[in-house]
Amino acid sequence: MGLPRFFRTPEHKQFHYEPIYYDERKERLEERVRQIEQEQEIKNGGEHVRTIGKGSFSHYYDRRKKTQRYSSTRLILIIIFLLFVSYFLFFA
Repeated sequence: MGLPRFFRTPEHKQFHYEPIYYDERKERLEERVRQIEQEQEIKNGGEHVRTIGKGSFSHYYDRRKKTQRYSSTRLILIIIFLLFVSYFLFFA
């Protein structure tokens, strides 16, 4: 029998690891089967339900990158324009 304690010492924590097996071929096959099923529903008059698939956001990433590039170019052009305007106002 132990002595009574005011503070409780923590128990040791266990690490539970379950390895995950990823089969890319199986994932692509399942995605393709889902797409074909959705196409069949559309042809049969069913309602199309949109899903988020692998790589569906890459278009938005490219679009954001393009917008950033145009934004930087626009900023540089505005700064050059303001420098020319200030030059003509003060030195001309």
